Amino acid sequence: MDEPSAASRQWILLLSLTALLLSLVVLAHTASRYATAYLQAPGEVSAFLEALDSSIAENETYNTDIAKLKRVDDKARLARLLRDIQRGCDQLRDDLNGMLVGEVGSSYARLRNGARIFWAGNRIGLEAKLRRLDLLRMRFLVVHMGFITSIASEVAGRQQEAEAAAAAAAVAAAAVAETERPYHPLAAPRPGGYPRGLTDSIRAKPPLRRLTAPAPGTPGPPESVEGNHRRGWAGVVQELQRSPLLHKRHTSIEMSLTRTP
Repeated sequence: MDEPSAASRQWILLLSLTALLLSLVVLAHTASRYATAYLQAPGEVSAFLEALDSSIAENETYNTDIAKLKRVDDKARLARLLRDIQRGCDQLRDDLNGMLVGEVGSSYARLRNGARIFWAGNRIGLEAKLRRLDLLRMRFLVVHMGFITSIASEVAGRQQEAEAAAAAAAVAAAAVAETERPYHPLAAPRPGGYPRGLTDSIRAKPPLRRLTAPAPGTPGPPESVEGNHRRGWAGVVQELQRSPLLHKRHTSIEMSLTRTP
């Protein structure tokens, strides 16, 4: 019975030492983290105070942005978002006032000893509230830009409609002026009004030949095809009669006929 009890004691001692070592490691890590946070606490507190002051200053500009809007619904929605931002600023200010000796914004304000020692844990809550405040501010800006964009698009649409109406009115006015203008018929050209060279060139030019043939079934020109054919052969005969070669041949034939008994 002594041997099992000794073995169990050894295991208990080994496990206890292991747990103690692990606890020491965790405590050392926690102590180092808290020590680092203790040293960084003054600078981080000043950063939180600057973020709070800038948020309060931006809230004043948000009020002016809301006042510039014309729609009541847009103003109400942005006013609700601004109230949420102001509520977040108040909560952050209250937390910082609980950790500081003086009031927030005073020159003699400093971090309490207890708050500085446990700054590693307090910083997590302050960062969460500051992150939520940034999200609310970003949401406010996005909604405000959406309203501005919609208003700009409406103004552009109205301007285009006004320009189109003005153009239509100008066209209608021009049409009315054109209809109301008195009609002046063109005067006929007086005899002798054209230059002499132009009239001579017009008279010297032959008439244009008809290029298109008449459609089947439609009456043709006054002169028939047969008449044109005959007139063409008559011209050929006249040319042959005027030919000197033909005259010479004709005389030779007559001389040969006279010589024959």
